Amino acid sequence: MERDLLVMIYGAIMGIAGSIITSIVTALFHLWLDRREYERRRTEEQQRQLRQIHLPTDDDIRMINEDREDEGQPEAARTAAEAGSILVSILLSSLVVYHTRDLVLGFVFGACLGFLIGRRIINAWVLRVNR
Repeated sequence: MERDLLVMIYGAIMGIAGSIITSIVTALFHLWLDRREYERRRTEEQQRQLRQIHLPTDDDIRMINEDREDEGQPEAARTAAEAGSILVSILLSSLVVYHTRDLVLGFVFGACLGFLIGRRIINAWVLRVNR
């Protein structure tokens, strides 16, 4: 009888331990399945977003076109300012060369000074006109 009681207690302990181990393994398996399902949904959502095409509205197209037009205007203004500053520098340098005795020194000095002053004046004028 004592031996039967000991076997019954041992069996109960083994049953409880087996139940606990089974519960832990089952919980871990469910966590793994939930994580896998979460990863699948996230990947599916990312792929869906990548496949989704955004068609611009009329307002979006107008804004894009206005931005492109605005980008071209400063470039044209800068080109005009540079061309004008070169023209003014040539005129000023030719004036300085005419009044100096050393032609090379006068030309170099006049060209540098004329280019810097002309560029400054024309850039200021162009910026004032574009406002």
